[in-house]
Amino acid sequence: MILEKYLSKKGQFLENNVDLSAGTIAWGLKAKKRAKENPDFINATTGTATEDDGKLMVLPTLFDELRQLTGDQLLAYANMRGQYAFVQAWKRDTLESYPVGMRKKTEELSTLPVTACGGLTGGLMLTGQVFFDLGDKLLAPNSRWGNVDNVFFKNQQLEEIPYQLVDQEGNLSLTDLNEKLISLQKTEKKIGVYLNFPNNPSGISPTLDQVKELQKTLESITIPTILLLDDAYENYCYENDVVNHSIFPYLVGLNENVLAVKIDGASKRYCAYGARLGAITVGFGLEKDEDEKAQIRELMAKSARTNTSSAPRGIQEAITNVLIDPKKNDNIQKEKARNLKVLSSRYKLIKKLGEETTDNILKPVKFNSGFFGYYLIKSQQPATEISSNLLEKGLGTVPFVNTSNGLNGIRVAFCSISEENIPKAFEILYST
Repeated sequence: MILEKYLSKKGQFLENNVDLSAGTIAWGLKAKKRAKENPDFINATTGTATEDDGKLMVLPTLFDELRQLTGDQLLAYANMRGQYAFVQAWKRDTLESYPVGMRKKTEELSTLPVTACGGLTGGLMLTGQVFFDLGDKLLAPNSRWGNVDNVFFKNQQLEEIPYQLVDQEGNLSLTDLNEKLISLQKTEKKIGVYLNFPNNPSGISPTLDQVKELQKTLESITIPTILLLDDAYENYCYENDVVNHSIFPYLVGLNENVLAVKIDGASKRYCAYGARLGAITVGFGLEKDEDEKAQIRELMAKSARTNTSSAPRGIQEAITNVLIDPKKNDNIQKEKARNLKVLSSRYKLIKKLGEETTDNILKPVKFNSGFFGYYLIKSQQPATEISSNLLEKGLGTVPFVNTSNGLNGIRVAFCSISEENIPKAFEILYST
């Protein structure tokens, strides 16, 4: 490294350990290259929802609102806490995604309104900065987004304690997490837990019974426990037996030792991927007064000030304008429902094809939500090798491997495959 003598120890560590692709971008670039060479190539690497023609799936009402912003609205600095009108609008929007009976309790037991931040990744980073020290332990699932490792285990250098989220039969199980939570409280002074539903890459969300089992465990916790909820794909659920909203309302008010931090954003909720607008909500085990809630929001804003300073203003202004206008809000909710219907139709087809196919190598996990299907590899063949073979045959996929938990499989982003191309993609997938 040409600058090695100038670098801090952390700088050297980042240089040697951080993967900019986070395990996905590199495969996406390979797929894009093949797509340029072959017009029939199917790119199932992209974690953004696209229309059947390959263009980004956007919400027309939000796009039109962005085009109407003034220079001041679009380009001025934003409040480090988030624009006041935005955090109020986001609060209402968030609460309305929960069952009516859970809204009052969730509002009383959390910092809603939220603190705005620079994207969901920024929210994870700021939360880690506030609550964890170097070497603190973080429970993380065997099935997870690669950038989690970059943020927590490489940048912030927390100690990973893995738990099995997806078993060898492709089922979601919280048993290992529950057991480790009970065990760790005997040896640790504080622990963190990363939760991501719908899960990337597995496309799995829990049933209400599974969430209730987690609740029981958390009710008995005797040490400070911070739950980090990565809610990037919340509400993208396609089956009736899973919780079709964030599990945040179930994790507040359980125990004075349990703190739940919900991190979400505009990327998937409003199909504004590159707008880099995230939001942080802290949930408590006991009810707090408004002064205490304000102190927590100020703390998160101080963390933002030392990092990205503030979230982009233009997207906050546009989302606020849409959400507070009854007609525009109605329009954008219809547009969201339309997009969900398109993704649900793709999901149902890929699930149907999987159920009709017998294969000696690939086994689909029980995915039921999100943007992805995930396929375990039953042989000892590395996932990277299979993804490379599929690339040659005309299908771009992303291998996800976690050697510490025996996870070895490939992710197929049905969010970015037209329904017309799914049978062909499936044929290539099962030709391995």
